[in-house]
Formats: sequence, structure tokens, C-alpha cells
Amino acid sequence: MTMIDVEEPPGARGSLVAHNGPSEGGSRPPAAVIPTAGVRDWPRRCGLVVVGHGTADHLGAAETAAVTALVASRLPDVPVELGFLEVIEPAIGPALARLAARGCRHIVAAPLLLLAAGHARRDVPESLATAARSFDLQVTQAEPLGCHPRIVALSRHRRRAAMAGGVPVTPAATALVMVGRGASDPTVVGQLEELVGRSIAGDPAAPAHVGCGFVAVARPRLDEALAAAAGIAGVRRVVVQPHLLFRGHVEREVHAAVDRMRHEAPDIEWVTVERLGAAADVAAALVDRAAEALVAGSVRGANGV
Repeated sequence: MTMIDVEEPPGARGSLVAHNGPSEGGSRPPAAVIPTAGVRDWPRRCGLVVVGHGTADHLGAAETAAVTALVASRLPDVPVELGFLEVIEPAIGPALARLAARGCRHIVAAPLLLLAAGHARRDVPESLATAARSFDLQVTQAEPLGCHPRIVALSRHRRRAAMAGGVPVTPAATALVMVGRGASDPTVVGQLEELVGRSIAGDPAAPAHVGCGFVAVARPRLDEALAAAAGIAGVRRVVVQPHLLFRGHVEREVHAAVDRMRHEAPDIEWVTVERLGAAADVAAALVDRAAEALVAGSVRGANGV
């Protein structure tokens, strides 16, 4: 199993850096965070579209809508709409049309995406650009959630809650497999490794053996990562943490893979961590990302997609 170097997370929450948009290739330092209070002076005629991935799972779709409602509650004077990239309605175009009908001329698009891969770098910008031309709107795209401190802290909280329920096992006898959806983008492995490194940094109860696995495309694949964790000498517990926002087919595949390993390695305790879900921290992180994009856009005249 690939081991991850753990570093203490740098930077302070209150600092401000320029928003550079989704970068191409290679890893990039995470943007510092603008406090949510910094958006109290949100410009007039500027709306926010929350961009969901889209899922046929009714609960996953409801969780996306719930996060959008939480975002709207944090920005009571800002027009907020939800648009899905694929699979279900409302699509991004109709969401921007509703914002235009509400008098908005500038839109901040906040993708409900955890990592910067093909959707954030290609699919979302293309959909936004098409809709922006149709309704004569200026659109600024925010960064994915990435290693936002609230996402890192929520990931740590979910893992600790899952580990607290069983018989105590020492960190030396515990392995962690962080599971990503997977993508053809070569940077997704490094992005997930950075996230898990930050989430275990400074945690004395963190598993001693840490690695990543992916459900699709990227390597190592999930089954490979689980087998590698089970093969580590002295490991008595494997914690499997899907780094996912909402319920859907990817989470079901993770649970199915863990069930197979319970049969193949019954002497090991297999613990599955809950997804991030429609948590207040997810909404707060999304508002912060929107604020970063808004400030950077106002400085440069609103960088369009």
C-alpha cells in the first residue's frame, strides 16, 4: 500500500489569496480561506449557482438540494439556485436562466466537487460558458472544495466517529484506505493524498498505515488497496473511508468491496466511514469558495469562464 507523508497544514484560515481558477496539471498549493463573514457586502445583481454533479440516487439528489438550502440560509440577501451537471434536472442552463430572471447579471458558480479533475476543469466551465452566452451573463467559477479546512475537519470527524464504535485497536495495528471516485486526470491521486495527509496530521489516534484507492480509472484500484491493507503484518483493523459528498452508486461499490473483504479476511475488523453528507461544514466551505472567486473576480473585473 502506498504510504503518505504527513505534513502539518500550512497557513491561517483568515488570509486571502487570489483565485486562479482550475489549474492544468500538477499539484498546486491550496487557497487560503476567506471567512464567510467576508461576503456580507455581496454585490447587487450578483447571484450564486451551486453546481451539483447529478445522481439518479434520490437521497443523493436530496442531499445536494439540502446543501444548497444551507448555502442560501448563509446568504439570505443573495439569489441562490441549484443546477446539476448531468443525469437529473434542473440543469445548469435553466438554473442560470432563473438567476437572470431574478435580475442577476453576474453569477458566481460554486461546484459541489471535492477534487479538481475533468468535471471542474472542462465539463462545468463548458456548460457555464454556453449558458452565460445565452443569457448575456458574466460567470466566475469557484474552486472545488479541495482541502478547505472545514472539509478536512469533517473528514477527520467522520473517521473518528466510525473508529470509536469498536473494540480499541492501537494505531500501529490500524490501516486507513481513503477511497476516491477516480478520474483520468493524473493529479487526482496527489489531491486525495494531500487531503488524507492533512486529515490525519497531528491526530495521535490516526492509523499508522495509510493509503488511497479509487473506484474507477485511477490506480491503485479499490480492491487492490483493500487487499494491500489486509496484507500488512500486524494489522487488525482496516478503516475504509469513502471521500464522497453524497449517496450514490460509488458509495454502494465501496460497501460491496468491503463486504467481499470481510469474507476474504474475516480475522480483520473492517470499518466503513460515513460519507461527508449534507453537513453545515460543506455549505460553509462552499460559501468560502464562492467568496474567494467573488473577491478575485471583482479585483480583475470578473474572470469569466
